Amino acid sequence: MKYNLDTLIDEHPNVILQISGEDLRAFAHEILIGAKAIAKAEVEAATKSDELLTIQEVSELLEVSKMTLHRWDQNGILRKVWIGGKRRYRKSDIDQLVGTKLKSQHSKESKIEL
Repeated sequence: MKYNLDTLIDEHPNVILQISGEDLRAFAHEILIGAKAIAKAEVEAATKSDELLTIQEVSELLEVSKMTLHRWDQNGILRKVWIGGKRRYRKSDIDQLVGTKLKSQHSKESKIEL
């Protein structure tokens, strides 16, 4: 009788399995391939759904220094995202930050006019 691993564990929770080193290596390899595919799909989905900008692009767009971006990340104002060991910023986060600043400035101007 051939068992699926999940079925075997569900039906016999205290079963002790004996496997060879080669089988364990093959199993670990399958897990890594699956995890890599999932991670790649998540990165592609994130990239498609939300444009990612480099530090230089954000610095120029917001007219602030790279150090200011670092401080904003430390203070939770504009969070960075790590992609492939590189720091990126979500365009939607930048748009939200700019929108918040504009609303704040508009409300201050309205109060001054009164």
